[in-house]
Amino acid sequence: MIQTSRIRERLLLLVAILVLGVIVVYPLAKIVIQSFKFDQQFSFQNYLRIFSKKGNFIALRHSLEISLLTTLFATVLGTFLAWVVARTDCPGKNFFRTAFIMPFITPPFIGAFAWRILLGPVGYLNKAYMALSGAQAPLWNFYGADGIITVMTLHIYPLVYITTLGALERMNPELEEAAQISGSPVFAVMRHITLPLMMPSILSGAVLVFIASIANFGIPAILGFPANYYVLTTKIWEAVVLSSQANSLSLAASLSVLLGLVAGAGLILQRLYLGRKEYTVISGKSMHPNLVLLGGHKGWLVPMLILIVLVTSFAPLIAVILTSLIRALGIPPLPRNWTLENFHDVLFVNRAARRAIRNSLILALSSATIISLLGAVLAYIVVKTRLRVRAVIDLVSSMPYALPGTVVAVAMILAWLKPLPLIGVSIYNTLWILLVAYIARYLAYGVRTTSASLQQVHVSMEEAARISGATWFQTFRDIVLPLIAPGLFASWFLVFMPTLRELTISILLWSTRRETIGVMVFNLQESGNTVASAALAVIMMLVLLAANITTRKLTKGRVGF
Repeated sequence: MIQTSRIRERLLLLVAILVLGVIVVYPLAKIVIQSFKFDQQFSFQNYLRIFSKKGNFIALRHSLEISLLTTLFATVLGTFLAWVVARTDCPGKNFFRTAFIMPFITPPFIGAFAWRILLGPVGYLNKAYMALSGAQAPLWNFYGADGIITVMTLHIYPLVYITTLGALERMNPELEEAAQISGSPVFAVMRHITLPLMMPSILSGAVLVFIASIANFGIPAILGFPANYYVLTTKIWEAVVLSSQANSLSLAASLSVLLGLVAGAGLILQRLYLGRKEYTVISGKSMHPNLVLLGGHKGWLVPMLILIVLVTSFAPLIAVILTSLIRALGIPPLPRNWTLENFHDVLFVNRAARRAIRNSLILALSSATIISLLGAVLAYIVVKTRLRVRAVIDLVSSMPYALPGTVVAVAMILAWLKPLPLIGVSIYNTLWILLVAYIARYLAYGVRTTSASLQQVHVSMEEAARISGATWFQTFRDIVLPLIAPGLFASWFLVFMPTLRELTISILLWSTRRETIGVMVFNLQESGNTVASAALAVIMMLVLLAANITTRKLTKGRVGF
């Protein structure tokens, strides 16, 4: 029995090594190797070109400025909102608890598209301002750094809000209560006790914001291109898609490695800072902290919270919906100018849009299913075996998600541009390369989510099945999989949602007849067909909303937003 168990573990390990080697290790190795190739020779020339060419250096500076400022603003906003919901007697907290998460559900590039409609040179708000004031210039030119930072902050702050809210609700309140009994004012307690104790959660959210903002392509592309404002992700896109120069792929690889190093630096700094300190904020006891009584502050705080919800959630959605209904961009979005022709166009006339919807559904359904099953196998190795390399399996499966999506996309191009060695297969310019990229990028969801479920399955369940004569495969299929079904479904949902709306990877990997919804929305917008782009964006958000509602009903609210 012991010998059979070892053989089973080694076979599982072999499968894991082969899969991770093909979809993760090989592409990432290719991008590093390619970054040191210039005219097919080993060279540091690409890195010298990055820092010697002013445009690349400016793009790096822009990426750092935008990411750092977005991180600062999103952290302050997310932490404050989490404190209001968790620690005050603010009325309507149940509504605000959910409303503050809504911007995270909307794809960031759709948010940028919406704010472009609102505050672009001919946007609704700017036109209203000029009509009412008689001004000849818009109130705010939303293109460039200001618009990018604003939209990123409004759409990414929920990362800090979610991480901090959970910690605040579970935090042991005894230190705060002791300070209040000693006579410390409420805001002094928050500044000197609550915030320092919450620092691990706040920093975790801040690092997530930093990585998400420095890796984002859609917002800098939509709001940066009109102002000739570039960041690293858009520079990489330019090197891959627009450049016809020799060694352009090598330059893109070098920029991608640089982008990955900058993103990784945020994680390293967080660990170094937290590693020197000790935090004990969660007790095993059931805690009900005393709520801060806002008193007269409710008069200004509640309207401000409502304004935040309107600005971050409803205003962009209303702008996209109104634009999808008007006959042409520029006319007033009044009922007399409404039409469903734009929806008819993208659903029944525009073949590329129909293909994009079909391709995205195929990719989202396939990647979610494959990742759920593959993640279950890899999680089983990590949790249930005694193999020494299981920690390496866990690390390698998480690497693509820790890297910016642009880096993963460039790695896939370099890995699959030519036929794979030994087997002679190339999936470049096919739908398969998008599927492989999605699987690599979001595999961590499947492994981490299923690992949590597997840890709750006692080993005696499997031992009883094997004693009864069941093979390992039968035990895994009939015992393990049904027990971890909730975790599998959670991982399936967590993959389906982002892959259906994905843009950052797809914009570099799509080819003719392999468009995705995100790519099609972006291309329609850039080509000037804004009303059709808005209609397709509304369709995508309706699908996402339907998937979220269905998931919440099936899981009784355990999964979904």
